[in-house]
Amino acid sequence: MTLRLALVQMTVTDGAPDENVARAAALVTAAPPADVYLLPELFTTGYAHDTWADAARGAARTLDALQQLADARDAWIGGSFVAATADGGIANRMHLLSPRGASPSSALVTYDKAHLFPPMGEPERLVAGTTRVRTRVGRGDAAADAALSICFDLRFPEHYRRDAADGATLFLCVAEWPHPRGETLRLLARARAAENQAWLALCNRVGAAADGSTFPGGSCIVAPDGTVVADARDAADVVLIADVDVNVALRARAAFPVLPLRVPGVDV
Repeated sequence: MTLRLALVQMTVTDGAPDENVARAAALVTAAPPADVYLLPELFTTGYAHDTWADAARGAARTLDALQQLADARDAWIGGSFVAATADGGIANRMHLLSPRGASPSSALVTYDKAHLFPPMGEPERLVAGTTRVRTRVGRGDAAADAALSICFDLRFPEHYRRDAADGATLFLCVAEWPHPRGETLRLLARARAAENQAWLALCNRVGAAADGSTFPGGSCIVAPDGTVVADARDAADVVLIADVDVNVALRARAAFPVLPLRVPGVDV
């Protein structure tokens, strides 16, 4: 059985949560059925720093809209946007909502970005996460043990290796990765998949930001051998869909067991 993944590679209007949520909802609603829809990092605001405090206070409204969408599509929906932390700070938080009635019963799983990106001013404004997060997505034999990550996390292979060692067979990564490092993004995504013999779904923002930054898209599905099996390239406001067989990752690990060969004291 296969798990159908849908990557929503979208443009973002900086600092306009309602407009961006509406755009995301329209794209998901018009797309073919899928098990998981993935939205980009910070898809509600982009890096419009001066809007983050208000957006974090309004995060519940965004969550309600996404939950309605998950229920309507009977699918998991994930993406990151700023949210308030328990200590009054703000986190770049990936939210993964399941349709009501799905198993496991938890409707919401969250991951706070651990590796904050200095060039975009994250360390000065955001609280870093300290916990890796994994969850099940999909149903029955097609369900996958999925690990959540955000953008700059891709430069830290230990993060993904530990998730893989704990059983993850699918990495869900949302990004707002800018030019001119688009090729690096793809290189790192392929490396994280191949070295861990896991599927990787990467959803990146596309288009121009208000400050002149541009984002290359390049959203893709990477197989456990590092092969890109689906590629959105630089298309704007497109939903890329691919079916993945989680058992491919399990068979790859059984045929060529890399993870058990880690050396204590040398490898993490």
